[in-house]
Amino acid sequence: MTNSCLPGVLVLAAALALSACSSDSSASPVSPSAPEVVKLRAPARKVLDGRLNRTVRTAGLTREIGRSGLDRCRRGNDDDKNEEDFSAKCALTLHRAYFWDGDVDAFLDRFRGCPSMVTEIRDYWHEFGGKPEPRNSSHVYDAGDLPEFVCDGVTMGFATSSTRDPHLNSMPGARLWDPDGGMYEPYHWAPEGKPWLKDWMSIRDTNKFLIALEASEDYWSLKSG
Repeated sequence: MTNSCLPGVLVLAAALALSACSSDSSASPVSPSAPEVVKLRAPARKVLDGRLNRTVRTAGLTREIGRSGLDRCRRGNDDDKNEEDFSAKCALTLHRAYFWDGDVDAFLDRFRGCPSMVTEIRDYWHEFGGKPEPRNSSHVYDAGDLPEFVCDGVTMGFATSSTRDPHLNSMPGARLWDPDGGMYEPYHWAPEGKPWLKDWMSIRDTNKFLIALEASEDYWSLKSG
């Protein structure tokens, strides 16, 4: 395969692009600790923090449980069925979790900038006669079973003390993937902060509602030809 260096998610310095090019598609990608890549990570973090901060203000969330993150670089997948158009890519994902009063309608009312998503979630909620935490789960929907809400580049997941969804363990911040696992051979995997799930499980009977936020940004990409 012949590789050509096209601009990535963010424009790279010429020196980085030249150093990364190789006619051998199996060559190791540029190190995520390379100064040029590090410089691109900082703006990505600023963008993500901005998104999360806006969402937190819009939602009126004030009681933070915790935050964590994952900086991840991986090689592209070049098999016949799932070929990707890059030979390497880095992404930064940040997670936050907050206590919540459980008022679904009031929460959705604050997000007028995402009308289609608000309508979808609200209709879903009302269809099942939603209450924040039902006494009879066979007749009333649980806020913890709501689908994810996506607005302004932030994904929000809901949980209550009665949530029994087996996928809770894979919600944002619940745990970080095994560095030796995941998709498409990660060659850099740097977790940060503290996942929130353990703390939430220990206090959820008192603080019954939670919203988990996730935002992610691809900040570097080496195109394959």
